[in-house]
Parts: sequence; structure tokens; C-alpha cells
Amino acid sequence: MNSSLQQQSMLDDKPAVEVSDLTVAYHSRPVLWDVDLTVPRGVLMAIVGPNGAGKTTLLKSILGLVPVAAGQVLIFGKPLAQQRHLVSYVPQRGSVDWDFPTTALDVVIMGLYRQLGWIRRPGSRERRKAMEALEQVGMSSFARRQISQLSGGQQQRVFLARALVQNAQLFFMDEPFQGVDATTERAIIEILRQLRSEGKTVVVVHHDLQTVPEYFDWVTLINVRRIACGPVCQVFNEKNLRAAYGGRVAFIVEQQTEGC
Repeated sequence: MNSSLQQQSMLDDKPAVEVSDLTVAYHSRPVLWDVDLTVPRGVLMAIVGPNGAGKTTLLKSILGLVPVAAGQVLIFGKPLAQQRHLVSYVPQRGSVDWDFPTTALDVVIMGLYRQLGWIRRPGSRERRKAMEALEQVGMSSFARRQISQLSGGQQQRVFLARALVQNAQLFFMDEPFQGVDATTERAIIEILRQLRSEGKTVVVVHHDLQTVPEYFDWVTLINVRRIACGPVCQVFNEKNLRAAYGGRVAFIVEQQTEGC
């Protein structure tokens, strides 16, 4: 059994993410309040909710990027510090300094630094892996291009390649479809589906309610508190959407039962 299969076998009996009683506050104002959440292994999950609901904060608190007032987060049954090598993160594109003077290939190679450590320099093996990841997202011909010269969709593909090259088991992505064209969006969702088919878990902050049933098999609705979490066909319904959005739902979602 190869190392990747052994790794997955060891994780099979643990949820990908377990969040218990999570509370996050900024300047004494709760942004997330007493959130409980379990994400099974091998799902493609959307986190949805209105602006200011705490979607990005939930992602960042799971990743240890913001301080929490209370609660616990487990990744495959253990604290993040012990499982960080299993996790990859794609931040919002707007949070990245795209004027930093580096190429698309170098950005992807940066995803391997955790494996290399700070002493070893990337060599031909790392460059080959980075090029394979760029090929996977359709960006190999732009490997030498400065990231500032890429379109928004191309930049997002590069950061997705950086996540892929890490060979993680759990992927967190914050609004990966924001500001990209339809072709890029379709390409990204196909890659995420492929990750799911390999038994990996993908958690995505998402804002387009109409594509949730098409793109995802699991969903979490939040508005400071967790409203619902489960299979899309069970919890993505009018009742929960109105609870999350306060009635500001532009369309009625029909309950879908296929596959449940």
C-alpha cells in the first residue's frame, strides 16, 4: 500500500473537521457564536450565509488564523497543530498581494516549502511537481508569467495549483469562484469534484445560492450561529435559507431528494 493510501486508511474513521462550541468575537462583538459543526470525510461542502454571517471567520478560525474566544477544532480527530500537513488553504483572491514580483511557477513551488523545510532549496523534482499542478489547472503555458500580468481567473487557477501540489487530504477555499469567468469556474469545480472522487474533503466559502445544488453534496448555512449542516438534498431548503438570510432570499429552493 502506497503512503497516500495508508494515510487515507488511517483517517477513514474520523470526520475531516469537528468544531465544538466555537465562539469568535471582534471588539466584544460575537462574529461566531457557539458553533457546532461536523464535516464528514470525502465531501464537497459549501459554507453559505449572508454578508457578515461569519463564513470567512469560520474558515480562518478552523485554520487557526484568528483567535477564538471559546471552543475546540479537531482535524481528523486531532488538533490542527498535529495535522497541519494534511491541510491546504486557498484564501480570497483579494487578500493576496498580486504585485509581488514572482512567477506563477514560483507561487506553486511555494506550496512545497513545508515539505522542503527552510534549508533545502527546491530542485528539479519540485519544479516538475509544480508544473504538473499547473498543467492540471490549465496554466502550464503561463508558468514564467509574472502573477501581476495574469487575469483574475488565471491568478485563481495558480493558487489552486499551489494547493494541489501539497497533496493534502483537506482543502479549504475562500470564495474560489469570485471574479472568475464561466470557463474558469467550470474548470475549478471539475477539479474539486476530482478531489472528492479521490476521497479528499473540500470546504468552500460560497456566495451563489443557485449553484449550491449543482456544485456541492454537503452544505453549512450560518448567520453568526450555525443554522443547518448536512447533505444538500436534506438541509438546503426554504426554511433554513430564510432562517439564515432573514427572508432575503431571491428565489425558492425546491427540496431535492435524489441521492439521499
